[in-house]
Amino acid sequence: MALVTGSTSGIGRATARLFAEEGAKVVVTGRRRKLGEQVVGEIESAGGIAVYYEADLADSQKTRDLVRFTVDTYGRIDVLVNNAMSHIVPWGGAEGPGLLITSDDDWDAMMAVGVKAPFIACQEAIPHMVRQGGGSIINISSIRGLVAMRNGGAYDVAKAGILNLSRQVTVDFARHGVRANTISPGWIQSDQAHDQFSEDPASVGNTLVPQPIRRPGRYIDIAYAALFLASDESTFVAGANLLVDGGLLTQNGFDIRRATLDAEGQSSA
Repeated sequence: MALVTGSTSGIGRATARLFAEEGAKVVVTGRRRKLGEQVVGEIESAGGIAVYYEADLADSQKTRDLVRFTVDTYGRIDVLVNNAMSHIVPWGGAEGPGLLITSDDDWDAMMAVGVKAPFIACQEAIPHMVRQGGGSIINISSIRGLVAMRNGGAYDVAKAGILNLSRQVTVDFARHGVRANTISPGWIQSDQAHDQFSEDPASVGNTLVPQPIRRPGRYIDIAYAALFLASDESTFVAGANLLVDGGLLTQNGFDIRRATLDAEGQSSA
């Protein structure tokens, strides 16, 4: 039984669908009911089992209710994927760095969904997991939780915070069979953009982040990593951060710059 937050689109949707394909009963959740019901329909059409629960995770009580709904519906919670993130991202630019233009409200909204909601979900789910003999918690961070991006602001801070949440849960609860791990995606393209690259490989040179694996990441790449961490094949993996970034963070800045220039030269040749 798996709860995947932020599963009405993107990485969460791909993860919910993959889990269901592998036999898990899934709770799909997000603020957009129409999209959530669509995901449930896709899962059921493929022979899987899923239900939708509408929740805005900026509200701590809604987060608690979501976990309780999962347990009430399926009798237990084996996997919790904390994937939801606030869409409020003040990037900065001409008006100043992201940190300087981020309002108190924007900061609070980012932390509420990106850090506090995973904490509340863990707080609510862990006692059930301990009683049932174990469970897997998967927190979706980002390479930007490890290295800051210029003008990244509150987003980068939130993604760093969730890394230590996984470590804290591990230190406190791994002895009870509750594992917590993090996935840090690199540059992930939408399915639509990925299809465009497939049809026009020459376009990759103009837009691709210069990672050693010379293609954009896909939602399903992250879903496969989550499936591994949710499975019995990863029972000795706890407190880890799994980079799924095409090798991007293996490079130093000079290599990235050189790869960018190479790509620009190839695309203009």
